[in-house]
Amino acid sequence: MPNATEVLASQMIHALHAATDGRAQKWVMLHTIAKRLKLMNDNATDAAVKLAVGKGWLLFEGGHSICLTDGGRKRVQ
Repeated sequence: MPNATEVLASQMIHALHAATDGRAQKWVMLHTIAKRLKLMNDNATDAAVKLAVGKGWLLFEGGHSICLTDGGRKRVQ
């Protein structure tokens, strides 16, 4: 059973996939995805990003931009 951080990380990659139409190397501001998901807890968001990066689903750059990896795109599909 996935924990809350895993669920949020999955929701984030799905929202990012939708925001980028699944295109590779398309960067989006993290706050844009957080806003789509109505995330209010920065600690939970940070934990989900770290988990998704660790699992190879996302790239995180500059403290504000995220991009799906091929692994993240495959997980959504």
